[in-house]
Amino acid sequence: VLGGGGALFAWRRGLFGGAMADSIAVLPFKNLSGDPAQAYFSEGLTEEVRAALSRNDALQVLAATSSNAASAHGEDAVSIASRLGVAYLLEGSIQRSNDIVRISADLTDGKTGFSRWSNTVDRKMTDIFALQNAIARMVAEALSVQMATAAPAPGGTTNVPAYEAFLRGRALFNAARDEATDRAALAQYDVAITLDGNFAMAHAARSRSLAAIAAEYAKAEELHPLYDAAIAAAQRAIALAPDLAEGHLALGYALFTGRLDVEGARPSYDRAYALGHGNADILVLFALYCSRAKRGDDARAAILRAIALDPLNPRTYRAAGSIDYAARRYAAAIAPLDRALALNPEISNAHALIGNCLLLLGRLDEARAAYAAEPHALFQLSGLAIVEQRRGDKVAAKKYMDRLIAELGDSALYQQAEVLAQWGQADAALATLERARAIGDSGLIYLSTDPMLDPLRRQPRFARLLNAMRLG
Repeated sequence: VLGGGGALFAWRRGLFGGAMADSIAVLPFKNLSGDPAQAYFSEGLTEEVRAALSRNDALQVLAATSSNAASAHGEDAVSIASRLGVAYLLEGSIQRSNDIVRISADLTDGKTGFSRWSNTVDRKMTDIFALQNAIARMVAEALSVQMATAAPAPGGTTNVPAYEAFLRGRALFNAARDEATDRAALAQYDVAITLDGNFAMAHAARSRSLAAIAAEYAKAEELHPLYDAAIAAAQRAIALAPDLAEGHLALGYALFTGRLDVEGARPSYDRAYALGHGNADILVLFALYCSRAKRGDDARAAILRAIALDPLNPRTYRAAGSIDYAARRYAAAIAPLDRALALNPEISNAHALIGNCLLLLGRLDEARAAYAAEPHALFQLSGLAIVEQRRGDKVAAKKYMDRLIAELGDSALYQQAEVLAQWGQADAALATLERARAIGDSGLIYLSTDPMLDPLRRQPRFARLLNAMRLG
């Protein structure tokens, strides 16, 4: 594993001499239907082709976020390939006519800009999964790379309306604008499952959607029912498709975040990684889990690979900074967090994590400015309450703590405990953590590694809490 803060950038393009061999970015396929409402379909097919290629261990397949971001600038193929640090680009278009789908694809050499291979394939909608795998196979052959398997992707469907509902759900889930969008995604996954109860990918996606709603929007009394439903959906996905990485990932996430079961989630995360280590999204969630479970080397190796596959995704850099922060590498954590903000100035919890690092480095005025810039009230208010107390302004500190309690209530119990711990009120902090555990506050997944709780670590009550969660 590479060490030091600069290691997070060592896999970026140029630092090791240019593009990775047999690396490819799949750019968004153009929607030629003439109907903007069909964009979800072309986006979904692009992602499925990308997923089929990523199952080939001989290829390095760039993730969707970076591929889409690079193509949005309207640059030529050579410039896009250079920006992403890949050897090849796959571009294409999709056109639907009744039950026939036409996909045109072109593989371009990123160094010369010349076409390496192109083809147009017509298939019935009922053969859509076979079409995705056929394109992946032809691309691999053009690169003289043997596909690891000719088997179709696990967990799919031959029911066209179910598949279309699944793609609509995924487009809504990826948009992640607000609670209404997430619930609309869940409704589309429910439609897909109603049309085909054996559609494992839809069950896995439904699990992730339920868990996201629980983590982001649920009231205390809604947490357990939502997470129970998420676990059941993930278990159904795995029963239908034991080799579906997304099913194992969904189960691990729901067990870890919803039931705070660190050890119980481990087999699911490990299996998801084994099946999906070419998928940057899986790598990021696996890395974050490992960081919280005190598997630092595994976390660092996974996040480095995720950065290599998704170099323009701000969430990947935020995760990298979070991992360094949890490992007490405060100075090193700031660089990837700055990179996350450069890619998306509005991303949540990046300013606050920088504030935490600066606070623990003793740079209090800079920490206060970072907290003040944080857009998410949960992290802004707790950070300001801590730094103002450290700066000696107890009146301001209490004002921010009062706002945290008034505006967010029990959904912010974990953050209230962080504030109390940093204020030196150990008994109150421990009592608040115990309340947080009683209601299932997902913030407790940070318990074993959170620097803000370091003042509590020698307390017997804290040790008992760690042991109760099998984190001791």
